[in-house]
Amino acid sequence: MPAGIDSPELGGLAFGVIKLSGYCFAAYMMSRHYRKPNSHWFVIGLTRTLIGVAFGYPYYNWITSSSHSVWFMAGLIPIRMVEWLLLISMFYDRRLQNRLQAFSVAAAGTAWSFVLDLPATIGFILVGGFWIC
Repeated sequence: MPAGIDSPELGGLAFGVIKLSGYCFAAYMMSRHYRKPNSHWFVIGLTRTLIGVAFGYPYYNWITSSSHSVWFMAGLIPIRMVEWLLLISMFYDRRLQNRLQAFSVAAAGTAWSFVLDLPATIGFILVGGFWIC
C-alpha cells in the first residue's frame, strides 16, 4: 500500500530544494572562507546544484542496479570532490593556486553533500511516496 503523498515529481522537487538550500548555505560559508563577502551565494548554490545534476544523474543511471549499495556511495566521493573543485575554480580560485585550501574546502563540501543526502532523501520519500507492506 502506498504511503506519503505519492507524487514523484514533488518528491524530486523536495530533494532539489533541500540540496539547493544546503548548497546556498555552503556558498555563503565558502565566500566567507575565501574572503569574498559580496559574492552571490544564491548563484553559486544554484550552480553547485546544477553541477550535481549534471554529474549525478548519469552516474545514478549508469549504476542503478546497485544504487543502494555501499559501493554506490563510495563512488560518489571522487565525483563530488571533482564537482566541488570545479565550483571552487569557477568562483573562488580559478587556477586552483592554493591546492591545499581548495582540496580541504572540496573535502568539506563533499562531506556536506553527504549530510544533505539524508534530509533530501527523506523529503523525496515523504513527498514522492513509498510502498509499505
